[in-house]
Amino acid sequence: MDFATFWRENWESLQKPFSTNKPRVPVSLSMDDHWLFGEMGIPSTVRYYHDLDYREEVHKRCNDRMEAQLGCRHFAEVIPRKSVKRLEEVFGSRQELREGGTPWLESDVKDIDDVKALLKQVKALNLKNFVFPAGWAEDAAEYERRSGSPLRLGTGNRGPITMATSILGTMPFLTFSMDYPEVMDDFFKLLTEKLVEYIRMLRQETGVPNVGYWITDDNCCLVSPSQYDRWGAPMLAAALAEFAPDPTARRHHHSDSDMGHHMPTLHRLGINEVNLGPNLDPVDIRKAMPNAVICGQIAPMLLRNGSPEEIIQAVRGDIDKVGADGGLVIATAGSISEGTSLGNIRVMMWAVEKYGRYQD
Repeated sequence: MDFATFWRENWESLQKPFSTNKPRVPVSLSMDDHWLFGEMGIPSTVRYYHDLDYREEVHKRCNDRMEAQLGCRHFAEVIPRKSVKRLEEVFGSRQELREGGTPWLESDVKDIDDVKALLKQVKALNLKNFVFPAGWAEDAAEYERRSGSPLRLGTGNRGPITMATSILGTMPFLTFSMDYPEVMDDFFKLLTEKLVEYIRMLRQETGVPNVGYWITDDNCCLVSPSQYDRWGAPMLAAALAEFAPDPTARRHHHSDSDMGHHMPTLHRLGINEVNLGPNLDPVDIRKAMPNAVICGQIAPMLLRNGSPEEIIQAVRGDIDKVGADGGLVIATAGSISEGTSLGNIRVMMWAVEKYGRYQD
């Protein structure tokens, strides 16, 4: 493959959603830490997260490998030395890190009285003092000097239901939603208020304009449409109104679960780009969300374990189903799974180049 031409055309095609006046169907690659660990054979994930010089070195080595085989560099080679607190930590979650895994949010909430006490605690919190560590501004300036680009925070956040499960615990949240729905009303009202305050603060500090917003809400599948409309949708609507007021700006929703029952709500809210679970057929997504770019729907396990013929067939299938309107980006339905070879990813790229062209 001519990688330089491939990625130049890819960028051009990504700029023209729902247009066929572009070279071809674009592709999007979403490798995360799990994929990186498998590809690079990381012996210690604890060292990876704590030793930032080592993390940068791993990223550079992985990027060198990706550039040779895919023509792109994916992972950041400059890492900020200080991190802001996450919104879930504002609400009492704590980060856990164990060897072999990635950082995980844990909750200490045990009962509904803990929830009520948590709400009082959050209301009394000085958000800026809690979120930004000492010396953060100097570190951000050093990051810009080293990377050649400014640090950007607040472009998006995890979605309401996923945050609730991290803050309250998955089973406690589901129990509270049935037994104490009025307390959950109070919880999501405050979560919405603090989300807007939090993202607004990050954007003001790092110069991010209000021209788009993304959320990742894997756990939204756990609630019914009526529950999502009661608790999830108001929070998402508030975030979109504040941070992506132009309905043509990018409004991205990711959830790699079976959450098709929420697609009507997402359509009503004006979500215009989705990356949804592998069990959802792109035809059904297009019917439910006619104005949304579909980033998918290649099953991650198929890309990891499939033969070249199976991968090509999957790519052609998505293009044949929904590619004609220009609103398709070939991607995995969720992150690219650990253990997926660069060779299989290259097959997916080749199939897009071969069968996804609008212009010859």
